[in-house]
Amino acid sequence: MSAGSGNGADIDTQATAWAVRSAERPLDSAEQQQLDAWLESDGRHLGAYVRAQALWLDIDRIAALDGGTQRDVPAPVRERPWGRYAMAASVALAAFGGTVAYDHWAGRISTERGEVRRIALEDGSILTLNGSSAVQVRYEDDIRRIILRRGEASFEVAHNKQRPFVVSAEGLDVRAVGTEFVVGIEDGGVEVTVEEGVVAVGGKASGAVQPRYIRRNEQFVAAATGPRKAVLDAADVERRIAWRNGVLVFNGQQLGAAAEEVNRYSNLRVVIEDPTLARAEFMGVFKLGDAQAFAGAAAEAFNGEVVRRGDELVLVRQQNSPSH
Repeated sequence: MSAGSGNGADIDTQATAWAVRSAERPLDSAEQQQLDAWLESDGRHLGAYVRAQALWLDIDRIAALDGGTQRDVPAPVRERPWGRYAMAASVALAAFGGTVAYDHWAGRISTERGEVRRIALEDGSILTLNGSSAVQVRYEDDIRRIILRRGEASFEVAHNKQRPFVVSAEGLDVRAVGTEFVVGIEDGGVEVTVEEGVVAVGGKASGAVQPRYIRRNEQFVAAATGPRKAVLDAADVERRIAWRNGVLVFNGQQLGAAAEEVNRYSNLRVVIEDPTLARAEFMGVFKLGDAQAFAGAAAEAFNGEVVRRGDELVLVRQQNSPSH
């Protein structure tokens, strides 16, 4: 096992080998020095080694449990080959687990409910992460890749023709050079909204072999029902990205959808059980997380009232409302 830094998969493979060897028997002094040198040679090695040990312990525990169910089975005549195959399979599984962990956690940045983070990336690009969202930053020599795992993120991309900037989300690849755009994962699919410049969307989820070009004030949606493209007015684009400035803007959206957006930023949830009320169109501007202000304004607008129920603000119509 060399002490070279390597990529993430190489590191996980070496970490797994060390974890297996350490679990089998005490390391001799030479091996211990080699392990210590490897751990100190790269800041990523210790974390990979700890993960590999945890995976190995899990495998060991499963093997022990499985052994308990096999007590009544006669002992096999030849145990050593089975042991080697089991060991090989365990090592492969541990290496696979390490690779999966690397794929899903390396370079990960996430936000909690109601949290909006603005992050300057190493190339000068700006990433703004909406609440309850997560991305992975994977910068390499020839490409700057961001993987959107959940939620929504806005990008102000620094110009660099030699290192394309690509955002990947659920099978959709959004490629940009010197532009501003937002990518979000919603129940209806992946949405790409362009504020400035041009992006090219591709990948399996785009529904086309050739890239599709989306320009300023245009939106592309990759949905289960098929991809679609729409032209937005500038005011609608500004409304959609207002969360970056700490506010939510509603201008004719249905009250139920507006409440869902408010709930994204608050542990105090707004609940609308009346379907006719949920479909009513609503206007207003509110601070992120201010669920009480939203519920109060909606109640006043629709002759309703707000009933507190634990961590919920239930919006109902008053009994003397014209709709009853």
